[in-house]
Amino acid sequence: MNAVLAILNIFLDPVASVRCQRTQGRLAWLPPLALAALASVALSLLLRPLLENAMYQDMLEQMAEQKARESMDLMRSSLNFSMIMTPVMLAVMLAISSALVLGFGTILGARLQFPEVFTLLAHCSLIPLLAQVAQSVVVHLRGTLASMKGLQPAFGFDLLLGAEAPPLLAALLNYFSFFTVWYIVILGLGFAALAGVSKAKGFAMTAPVWLLGLVFALAGAFVR
Repeated sequence: MNAVLAILNIFLDPVASVRCQRTQGRLAWLPPLALAALASVALSLLLRPLLENAMYQDMLEQMAEQKARESMDLMRSSLNFSMIMTPVMLAVMLAISSALVLGFGTILGARLQFPEVFTLLAHCSLIPLLAQVAQSVVVHLRGTLASMKGLQPAFGFDLLLGAEAPPLLAALLNYFSFFTVWYIVILGLGFAALAGVSKAKGFAMTAPVWLLGLVFALAGAFVR
C-alpha cells in the first residue's frame, strides 16, 4: 500500500511521497522503476509501426530503396535490443542522476545516501513518463508519420514561436514544456524534504539533473 501511495503522491505531494518511501525499505525504488520500464516498452510497441514507417521514409530521401530496406532490417534489430534493454538503461540514467544529486547535495551540506536518492529519482521519473504517454497519444491519433520529426509533438513554450524562429531558441523553449517544469518543481520540493534542507537548496542540488537534459536538447539543435 505504501508503494502505491508513494507513486500517487509524487505527482502532487512529494513530501508525502518521501514519507511513504521511507517506510518501504531497500526496495522502494523497484515499483516505480518497474512501472516506468513496462510503460516505456508498451509505448514503444504501440508506436512501433508508425516509427518504422517514419524511419523508412527518412531513409528513402537519402538512399536507394534497396539500401533503405537493408538499413531498416538493421534498425529493427536495434529497436528490439533497445526495448529489451529499457530497464537497464533507465537504471543507468537514474544512477548517473543520483550521483549528480548526491555530489551537489554534499557540496551544499545535505546529508543523503545513494539508495534514498535513487529511490526518489525513480519516483520523480514517472512525471517525464507522463510526457511520453501524452506524446504517444498525439502521435497515435494522427495515424501516420511522414518523418521522424513528427515523433515528438511539442508541449513546450516553442508553440508560441513562428516557423522562422532560431533553432537554438526553439530548442530551449521546447525543452521547458509543462511536464519539464512540473518535474523540476517536484524534484526540488522532494529533495528538500528528503534532505531536510531549504527549498532553495533542494532546487540547487537537483539542478544538474535537468540542466544535463537541457544541454543535450540544445546540442540537438545544432545537429539538425
